[in-house]
Amino acid sequence: MKRLFGISLILGLILVLASGCFQAKQVLNVGTDATYEPFEYIDESGNYVGFDMELIKMVADELGMELKIHNVNWDGIIPGLINGNYDCLISAMTITEERQKQISFSDPYFSIKQVIVVKTDNDAIKGPADLAGKTVTAQIGTTGDLYASKIAGVKMKRFDTNPQAVQELLNNNADAAVMDDLVASEAINKNPDLKMIEITDAEVEYYGIGVKKENTELLEKINKALETLRNNGKLAELEQKYKSGD
Repeated sequence: MKRLFGISLILGLILVLASGCFQAKQVLNVGTDATYEPFEYIDESGNYVGFDMELIKMVADELGMELKIHNVNWDGIIPGLINGNYDCLISAMTITEERQKQISFSDPYFSIKQVIVVKTDNDAIKGPADLAGKTVTAQIGTTGDLYASKIAGVKMKRFDTNPQAVQELLNNNADAAVMDDLVASEAINKNPDLKMIEITDAEVEYYGIGVKKENTELLEKINKALETLRNNGKLAELEQKYKSGD
C-alpha cells in the first residue's frame, strides 16, 4: 500500500514537472544595436532601455513570449538575423528598398526625418547645400549616412555608433552630423552647445521590426501584436512619452 502510494507520488511529481516544462514560455530572441538613444541604449544599471526596448517588450508580452535582447554592432545586425542568431531585430531601422531585398519588415511603428546637427556658433550651415566642401559625420550604414553621402562635395566621416559621430563634432573635428530627428533632439538635450537644422525636403522615414524573409509566421504575429498596441492606445502613449521627453 505504501509502495503504491510512493509510486503514485513520484508519478504525480513527474507530471507536475513535465507540465511546468510544457508551460515554459518560448523565448523571443531580438537583435539590437544599443547605442542609439532614445530608441535603444544601456542605462547606468546595465538595463536595455528606450522606445524600441519598451515596444519590443510589449510585443513579446502580446505574443506570450519571454524576451531576450542581443546587443549587436550595427553593421552586423542584418547578417546576424539572416544567419539565425536571433528571431527578429528592432533597432530604429528605417524600412528601405535595399534592406527589403535582404529581410522582411513589420508594419511601420515610428516615423522620423533626417536632420543636420551643428555647433551652436556655426551660422554658416543653414541647410544641406551648405554641407558641400564640409566634413560631415554619421553612423555608418544609416539613412543619415546615405543622405549626407549624396550631397556633392561632402567629406564623410563614418563611425560605428552615433555617439561617436556626435563626439567628433563636439571635438571640432567635423562641421556637422546627420541623423534621425528624435536622436538629434536627445543629443542636443545632453549637449547644449549643439543645435538642429531641419532639412525641409527630407522624406519621412518609417521604422520597422526586421524578420527573416522565410519566417512569415513570426512576421504575421508581430504585425498582429502591433495592431493590438495601436488599437488599445499603448503605442500612441509610448510615442507621446518619448516625443515629449518625459
